[in-house]
Amino acid sequence: MLERLKDFLYRHRKKFITTGIVVGGSVFLLKWIQYKLRELQERQAKEIGEKLRRMQHFECTDRTCNQTITGLAPALSDKLFERLNTDDILVKLRSNPENKLELWEQLKIVAFTRIVALVYAASMLSVTLKVQINILGGYLYRDTVEEEDGSTGRMAREQQISPNLQTAYLSMIQHFMSDGVYELIEIVRQNVGSVMQRYNLKQPLTLADTETLLWSIQMALNNEEASPARCIARYTLNPSLCSKMARPGTVLGKMFDETLDVLESVESRDVSLANVSNGFSLVVDTLADYYMEGDAAIKPAPENGKSNLNVECLANINNITISLAKLIPIVNGMAGKRVSVNGGTTLVPGTAGGLPTMAELSGNMMASMIGRFLQSEKLRTLGANVYETFCQ
Repeated sequence: MLERLKDFLYRHRKKFITTGIVVGGSVFLLKWIQYKLRELQERQAKEIGEKLRRMQHFECTDRTCNQTITGLAPALSDKLFERLNTDDILVKLRSNPENKLELWEQLKIVAFTRIVALVYAASMLSVTLKVQINILGGYLYRDTVEEEDGSTGRMAREQQISPNLQTAYLSMIQHFMSDGVYELIEIVRQNVGSVMQRYNLKQPLTLADTETLLWSIQMALNNEEASPARCIARYTLNPSLCSKMARPGTVLGKMFDETLDVLESVESRDVSLANVSNGFSLVVDTLADYYMEGDAAIKPAPENGKSNLNVECLANINNITISLAKLIPIVNGMAGKRVSVNGGTTLVPGTAGGLPTMAELSGNMMASMIGRFLQSEKLRTLGANVYETFCQ
């Protein structure tokens, strides 16, 4: 019996060996597949968790960025008002001086310079801080990941972003809040003067004419070699000052160079140009209210809360004209000074039955413009792309 079994095994040894290999191989393959599946699932779960974590960090960074932009906007508006103050001109005009025409010409230039500079300044502040804070957010996220992964190499240590470094990096925008905005005002004033010399004070302007006037100023500025819409970093960052703070080879120096590269990129320029066009659209929309009222005054709002601008007004708006002399005080008031109350920014109390007056509407212009820019999908996409690039 034993001999038969041995003989049977010997005769079928190849079959047993082949079967063993196939079965063993199948078991091994099954175990390997199960291992790879678990590995894939763990990797996918980790990637999903990492993606959600990165998304939450970006949302937090984006909120911080928007709050910072909103917080600096009033100070920027005050800088514009300080340099382009029309109070002295208005006081002289009230005294009916002999050089009244000369004063009106000065007021014309200053008023339009202020509203145009406000558009560009709001856009430049939004784009620069959106880039800066998202670069910083990307660095901070990468530091957190490296620290959790136990990275202790020289490169990992060099990338650590200390609180002092964060402060130094973000303080670079202070150049724009002083010298930069004054440089912006000068280039805007030159181009406004060049365009406005073609318009006399008695010239009647429809809303379309006013829009063309603003568009002409915008095109003139876009054609400048130092265009504030295309050369953002020229005004918002000071290379000579930053080079002293951010020496080449340091983390701060690297971050400064990267910020310059992003601000000079085509994407940043496109966002800036879109913001400027959006800002001028807001100015025209605001002016349209005065045109539709005919006498440049605001009618009381109806009790039902609906707009008091009927279809007939909308249809005839391009037939309404306002002389440039009457338009100047409106434009001048749109970018006027606000009143600070309890550390915040508010407006002068209304005098028209509790409704907004010209002075009140002026204080809203910077806030409305910043709010419109921050809702822009292009600006948010720019921030998201910058964050995604620097957090990896």
